[in-house]
Amino acid sequence: MKTAILVGTPAACDQLERQLGLLADAPIILGRVHCGPDAAGSGSPVLGTLTDLELVCARRRPQGVLVTLPSAMKDLLTSIRTRVRRLGIPDRFLPTLDDQLAGVGPRTEFEVDLTELVGRPQRHLDEALVCSAVEGRRVLVTGAGGSIGGELCRILANFAPAKLILVERSENALFEIDRQIARRFPPLARRACLHDVVDAGATHALWQEEQPDLVIHAAAHKHVPMMEDHPGLAVDNNLFGTKSALDASLACNAERFVMVSTDKAVNPTSIMGMTKRLAELYVQHCNRSSSTACSVVRFGNVLGSSGSVLETWKKQIADGGPLTVTDPRMTRYFMSIPEAASLVIQAAALTERDAKAGEVFVLDMGSPFRIVDLAERFVRMHGLDPILENTPNSAGARAGEMSIICTGARPGEKLFEELALDAETIHETRHPDIRIWGLPTPERSYIDRMLATLAPQRRSRDGAQVARVVRELVPEAPVGAANLPAVA
Repeated sequence: MKTAILVGTPAACDQLERQLGLLADAPIILGRVHCGPDAAGSGSPVLGTLTDLELVCARRRPQGVLVTLPSAMKDLLTSIRTRVRRLGIPDRFLPTLDDQLAGVGPRTEFEVDLTELVGRPQRHLDEALVCSAVEGRRVLVTGAGGSIGGELCRILANFAPAKLILVERSENALFEIDRQIARRFPPLARRACLHDVVDAGATHALWQEEQPDLVIHAAAHKHVPMMEDHPGLAVDNNLFGTKSALDASLACNAERFVMVSTDKAVNPTSIMGMTKRLAELYVQHCNRSSSTACSVVRFGNVLGSSGSVLETWKKQIADGGPLTVTDPRMTRYFMSIPEAASLVIQAAALTERDAKAGEVFVLDMGSPFRIVDLAERFVRMHGLDPILENTPNSAGARAGEMSIICTGARPGEKLFEELALDAETIHETRHPDIRIWGLPTPERSYIDRMLATLAPQRRSRDGAQVARVVRELVPEAPVGAANLPAVA
């Protein structure tokens, strides 16, 4: 940038101008916008205070804005940067010299405190319970490079498994989680496997080679609108990928198999939810006659995961807004990545080869949030006032404000998600944040029919046909009421 405006306290702006004066290619300072009392300072002219920021930028047309504030004013920093980005002007944050010498200062990018955002404290691991299931055992995680899978691996590595096997089909994601585990746990035996569990033959061979004791199956297609457009791939990955991983686990006599599922599998209306529900039924079926303890762990949306609404909002805030939500009535259950991963591992430790195995574990997600309320809280955490608008026009937002616009529900989305069908079927476990949802076990005849019917639909390009077949097979799907499977 060749020309810039300084924004900060008078003392910080004085200090920054002296530092910039030592640089041969420093930008020309057009003037200052002071935060706090309007002191004259000793450098370039004072053009106004924070209330004048947008007006000053419109008049002076700088190529950039340099913001310098003490570390204690991090909330104000975030608000200023958001306002500047909304004007389309590049910004740079420069810590004060005192903060640089002390080694402190706000980050250049705002990090959301998820505990504050969801309004509840983080859950904590029952370490004795987890250690009993993990220590000294060979643990395999599918989808190891994903948000949940990666956090599962980081947590599991703390409990001294005999070996940690990372299974992931994305090369870059696998490289990154393997690098993290190697750096943080150098003595831990591990293997990074670039592999797609949908390949049943190769999956069987890999499992036979590694002989895992505990398998946590986190690999899945999870984006609801995307799966509405690609139902064949949803069937292939979510159902047959689960079948491949579970069949291989049974063949090598693993102690435990845990499938990571979703609240969207309850009364599912989306292809993603339906294929996850079919996978749950297969896990329940296999548990009935196997020596491997098989179970399902179900939870809601995970804040901060790849592709989550929080990632979208972060980008929208960085671009100056507006934020988007689908429908002001829409509610969801939310938890953080570490919270979800820790409860999955604890549910895995609860999975035992007894009469209770094969049921669905439901994590305590707290109360559901209206997404628009979460968006408003997110905006306030950035030091701005949220303005809810009904049209995709953010012109109504003024200085210090951020528009939130409603775009309409996307294909396959429900206004409200559920974690279980009937509270009377929910049972307590030894862990206060984990319940068991008692579900009837499907008959073998239904499972055989389900697999035979859907096998030809894998990767089919006839999306309408695949979607119709899936809906007819799912017990709780609205149009599948006449196709309920027989239950034991």
